[in-house]
Amino acid sequence: MNRADSLAFSPIGKAIRHLALGFFDGLHLGHQRIIFGAKPSYPPETTAVLTFRDHPLSVLHPEKHPALITGLPHKLRLLERWRISLTIALPFDSARSQQEPAAFLEELAQAFPNLRTLSVGPNWRFGKNRAGDVTLLSDWCSKRSISLDNPEPVLYQEERISSSRIRTSIQAGNLTDASAMLGRPFTILGLVESGEGRGQGLGFPTANLATQDECLPPDGVYAGQVILPDGRQRPAAINLGTCPTFGGKKRKVEAHLPNFSEPLRGQEIDLEFHRFLRPEKKFADARSLADQIRLDVTELLSQTGDPLRR
Repeated sequence: MNRADSLAFSPIGKAIRHLALGFFDGLHLGHQRIIFGAKPSYPPETTAVLTFRDHPLSVLHPEKHPALITGLPHKLRLLERWRISLTIALPFDSARSQQEPAAFLEELAQAFPNLRTLSVGPNWRFGKNRAGDVTLLSDWCSKRSISLDNPEPVLYQEERISSSRIRTSIQAGNLTDASAMLGRPFTILGLVESGEGRGQGLGFPTANLATQDECLPPDGVYAGQVILPDGRQRPAAINLGTCPTFGGKKRKVEAHLPNFSEPLRGQEIDLEFHRFLRPEKKFADARSLADQIRLDVTELLSQTGDPLRR
């Protein structure tokens, strides 16, 4: 996948025939309809996705900035896996927020001179004071013989799928609904970093994850799996919380991979949340915690099977 952070003209832009516009937090089923189209779908090798590095509310109304389901690294990784030809992640700053809609459209015309289709979601707005709308975009497309794809919302349980609705489900611990609307298991992407070594001391070493995905389920222990950089999948007991047994204050994400000893530090991994096992709690001592983790791992493996057979 090719990546860019501006709408400067490039040879890659000349090859793009379909352009999808949006912030696309979560890249859920509604977003996928915009990016891939209906059947027959838009070929990913001639498709570009134009998004922003920062959520517009982080500049316009920082107090309303939502917790991101997919931080920028996660969003780029998913688009790469979907084989999208080009992703442009524009910085969203005060200058961009004050850009007139016509100026933005002129940038699009120069960056993608051979565009045939352009798609946006319902009620899409752009430009200074959100003055640009689908009607303006439709007129612009018509003058250039570009087909505008502005599909109806994708529904789940007869209601529109949206990033805000998915955030609500995740934060309430309703991973079943969240995953159904995402079109895949709820997952966070992050870099394995050094921890404090407590898991190793308990006999259950953990991968500690640093992530830019901000929307997380309630604290607790979850059954899930890790997807390694090479694509292998391993069962994982995931702990989300502050480690109260050791007086922790900072919220952390860590995962224990049973029967797995390969080094992961410095690698980027996917962590899928499948099922809630129990709340996080403060134990009397480290031994009591280790006994409980052993039970958690047993329950995990009873559902997934022996990871050594994978």
